[in-house]
Amino acid sequence: MNKKFWKKEKKGKLFSGRQIFKNRHFKKGLFSAVAVVLVLIIAVGANALITWKDFSIDVTSNQIYSLSDQTKSIVKALDQEVTFYVINSESDVNGAYKKIFNEYKKLSSNIKIEYRDPELYPNFTQDYVEDTEEVSNDSVIVVCGDKNRYISSDDFITYSYDSGYSYSASELQVEKLLTEAINYVISDETPVVYTLSGHSEQDLSSDVISSFEGDNYAVETLNLLSAGSVPEDCEILLINGAQTDITEDEKNQIKTYMDNGGKMYVFLDASVEDLPQLYSLLEEYNIGVEPGVVVETDANMYTQYPIYLLPEIQDSDVTEAQYDSNIYILAPSAKGLTDLSADDAEEETSEDTSEETSEETSEDTTYTVTSLLTTSDGAYSKVDTNSSTIEKEEGDIDGPFSIAMAVSDDNGGRLIVTGCSNMLETSIDYAVGGANTDFVLNGVNYLSQQESKISIRAKDLSTDTAIVPAFSQKVTLVGCVFVLPLLLLAAGIVMAVRRRRL
Repeated sequence: MNKKFWKKEKKGKLFSGRQIFKNRHFKKGLFSAVAVVLVLIIAVGANALITWKDFSIDVTSNQIYSLSDQTKSIVKALDQEVTFYVINSESDVNGAYKKIFNEYKKLSSNIKIEYRDPELYPNFTQDYVEDTEEVSNDSVIVVCGDKNRYISSDDFITYSYDSGYSYSASELQVEKLLTEAINYVISDETPVVYTLSGHSEQDLSSDVISSFEGDNYAVETLNLLSAGSVPEDCEILLINGAQTDITEDEKNQIKTYMDNGGKMYVFLDASVEDLPQLYSLLEEYNIGVEPGVVVETDANMYTQYPIYLLPEIQDSDVTEAQYDSNIYILAPSAKGLTDLSADDAEEETSEDTSEETSEETSEDTTYTVTSLLTTSDGAYSKVDTNSSTIEKEEGDIDGPFSIAMAVSDDNGGRLIVTGCSNMLETSIDYAVGGANTDFVLNGVNYLSQQESKISIRAKDLSTDTAIVPAFSQKVTLVGCVFVLPLLLLAAGIVMAVRRRRL
């Protein structure tokens, strides 16, 4: 009796165990548990992989952690090792700066990043910086072979006063400075920009010279009357607001230089009219200079005064970094420029040309003229700058005009002419957040055929502030703190009740 009972009991237990595995609720619970474990394993593995490979997505509105295409092309093309020595311990480096440093490292195995804690390496900067006491934490020394460049972290961010006179961060300069340093340390030679002297030209400010040097250019002066010719190492000849005219000999020397593939950047002073030699030289490159000062009639294209121009930026190789962007170029007191080749084309007739004329045309140098900055159609040139009124008068010249133009020829020569010599003044450049300097530097890089540097500029840190009314703030607070949690709780109760009924 006991044996039969034991067998039945044992058989019953076995039967109950099988029933458990066949139970639908048990299968669902087991599946959920396995799914949770798998999800956890995948999440941990993905997190480890992302951390190991340093994968990241820049979701900032201004893409401040992303590198420009120009920087990427420069870094990916490196064929020699470049080391960033960051003056700080790795754990204490500013997180934003560190992210940008690592973006360079991702692009090329030739980029090395090493951290030098000043407490552990107190004498490390002596070989690179004259005044080691001025070296701030997070500064970077970029080294390649025997060349190096020190970048102070104090220059990583620029500050400015806004309309409310509050002092705030305006631009992030890290990429700009690092890529400039890379260009410098990997370059075998430093191109020379010669500024013409002897005609009461305006001096370049120290800020402009520093910007040129930052893009790996040396700046020197040139007096053609004593030199006798443009030096062979002249990468760009710069004429900045000459107050007196060049001589015929100087004109011929410049023409010879340009015919051999030379590069020239000319800034004109609107207050100076009597420069027949210089203007005739520009006319040979199909650039006409109108007398007077440009007056703008479109209120959207000037600021404060109608002669403080905010010209429209045209699409070109020079302006690709600034075209169709939310920036302004400020050109106060500018001369109007015209394309003489367009005027000549309008005057051409459809008459047959002789064989001799065709041969002369084929032998002539072909010039391509491109407008960089333009006025509105309603602009005019005020010829009499001493007039008591700025309104248009008889004798004033109708626009539109170019404020800056670029010319290239089939001999490799390149020329940029800007009708405003004071656009690089510190106060003027500051008013547009350095956009004038960027425009000029992009032009210099275009002239020297270093287009890879164009558009590697500072990242805008300005943000738009949203003003939320008090009522909206209260509604949002109540909704997030009370209503949404109650809705989630109610949804959970309903789901639990329904599952129990099943």
